[in-house]
Amino acid sequence: MLNRLHRLLLTPWYWLAIVLVGLGLEGVALFYQHVLDEPPCVLCIHARVWTLGGIIAGSVGLVLYRLYWGRLIAQLGVIVCVAGLMERSYRTMQVERGTYEGVCNFDAGFPSWLPLDVWFPNVFEVWAMCGYSPNFILGLTMVEGLTYGSAVLLAIALAAFVLMLRRSH
Repeated sequence: MLNRLHRLLLTPWYWLAIVLVGLGLEGVALFYQHVLDEPPCVLCIHARVWTLGGIIAGSVGLVLYRLYWGRLIAQLGVIVCVAGLMERSYRTMQVERGTYEGVCNFDAGFPSWLPLDVWFPNVFEVWAMCGYSPNFILGLTMVEGLTYGSAVLLAIALAAFVLMLRRSH
């Protein structure tokens, strides 16, 4: 079974799956924002940025999947982005549950050289204060679903990385 998984990691299908999962996550967020009229908070915007990073890392893997070092670098990028997504999701869940007392405002904190909220306001502009997350599936809020889902994705990404290292080239 490990050989079968390793062979999958050597194909573009693995990387395409990463890109499609990221696009799916972004699509769901935008559906909730623009169709269901659920405005995003600053932590939600940060989660979108981490997801975008995962899409970019998956795209790099898609281009460089034939190169061992290309796969490793892309996989490290996926791990970092999914870990960032999980941290932001967990922090948002803490705010929602009232167990985090940090400041949540309307400034996404983008650097002046990368003002995503100015370039793409319908995707990266903060529209609401933190503290509320809409219902999602299976009785979970959107933030709970994203937190648990990103934990699963992180476990998969870490396992894939270990498998890549153990079966180099």
